[in-house]
Amino acid sequence: MDNPLSHIMPFLNLKKSRKWESALGRIVPLRRRYFLTRRGTIRTRYLAAPICLLLIAGISAGTLTSDRAASSAASVASLAPTAGDDEAALRMAQMQERMQRYAGKVVEAVESATAAAPKERTIKVGKGDTLASVLRRAGLDSKTSFEAIKAMRGYLDPRKIRPGQEIAVRFNPVEGNNGDYDFSRLTMDVDKLNTVSLNKEENGALKVSLDKKETILRTYAKQANIELSLYGSALKAGIPNSIVAESIRIYSWDIDFQRDIRQGDAIYVMYEQHETKDGTAVESGNVIYARLNVNGQDIPVYRYEMANGDVDFFTADGKSVRKALMSTPIDGARLSSGFGMRRHPVLGYNKMHKGVDFAASTGTPIYAAGDGTIEYIGKWSSYGNYIRIRHNASVKTAYAHMKNFAKDMKGGARVKQGQIIGYVGTTGRSTGPHLHYEVLQNGNQVNPRTVKLQQGETLKGKQLAAFKNHVAGINRQYAMLSGKAKFAALGDEPDQTLR
Repeated sequence: MDNPLSHIMPFLNLKKSRKWESALGRIVPLRRRYFLTRRGTIRTRYLAAPICLLLIAGISAGTLTSDRAASSAASVASLAPTAGDDEAALRMAQMQERMQRYAGKVVEAVESATAAAPKERTIKVGKGDTLASVLRRAGLDSKTSFEAIKAMRGYLDPRKIRPGQEIAVRFNPVEGNNGDYDFSRLTMDVDKLNTVSLNKEENGALKVSLDKKETILRTYAKQANIELSLYGSALKAGIPNSIVAESIRIYSWDIDFQRDIRQGDAIYVMYEQHETKDGTAVESGNVIYARLNVNGQDIPVYRYEMANGDVDFFTADGKSVRKALMSTPIDGARLSSGFGMRRHPVLGYNKMHKGVDFAASTGTPIYAAGDGTIEYIGKWSSYGNYIRIRHNASVKTAYAHMKNFAKDMKGGARVKQGQIIGYVGTTGRSTGPHLHYEVLQNGNQVNPRTVKLQQGETLKGKQLAAFKNHVAGINRQYAMLSGKAKFAALGDEPDQTLR
């Protein structure tokens, strides 16, 4: 019977035949030592590689198991040389052992790569969604959804989820049960700073945690040239709305932003902002400095903390911008009706209008014009929802036609100047949403726009000298920041890499 190695013996021991070398050499100019050892036998890697490739292809196709792969490697033994060639037999035995080890590792790697992977889904909250409906849409059953909401209640109010929020959910494959998955993890951003995480532990319990991002306080210096509106121009210049609103409140004792501001005016602000390390704005901080240019006149104001801990805004000469009463206790409103005789829009005849009306959209915040105590709150005749604040023994202010009152507003409550007390509405005898605002002196309504308002505190002596030094530092810092967008912290050197 023919030896099964008779056809490959010339390749295993080239001492018997080298005819192939001259033929191959004419086709591929390779040297003999590339393929052969010094003893004249073919190098093992050129015999093992084709067999390994066949094994890998078979395993990937699911046609070989680890046992089959091992047996395939073992079948190489059938290629063993004759008993007379001991050296070739030893080499084949070593190759067989290496092939068996390699086949086992290949099978393990393929099985690991093809194991079931966890499933992850990200669901976006839509308009009208509840947290329970979003979790069920993500794949949680009713029981797990209920337990998840209950566990997160201490960190997340399920009634306050907003459209656009995203919930990431992960499911792990059930071990030993092909095709089944079990809830494993849930994460949801509560806001720009906080993320709530819910993990299912091995015993089935749900563990909740709150991850809070670290924030950095940065200072910005920006300016807006007013074109059509203050808010629109400020937004275009990259100034946050909250900073614009704060600036309006600072100037509201002297400036009517509906009547006094014109195209070509400008506002300059230096303010703080809390941000995450990646530059995401979390919330705005304090306005440090503001300068309003109205009709060619500059009006700079500076934030300053006094010796007693009180914080106020002062002009450059140390005079507080705060008055006893604000002239405009509302933002972004239009003066729709002044104080005096007018034809009543509802009754149809001339009648004394004992206040001023500010037209604004429903829900616009209304501020207390000064410090005081709420004397009356509730329905009041044709005024609808009404609040009256007593500021001192002779001066009171009144606010009418409100949609509703702010939280914690009640009779006898103390309020601070600029505090939100309610929101614009159209209750009572009204033709549209607006604020009816009155100032009462000794029980009589007077024109809020002409009444003389008491000036706030004026700094003197050592406190004035300290304030002057503070002003000089603020001016230097603003000059250094001008044209830059970021500043690490108040008093730091500017980062030249920032723009």
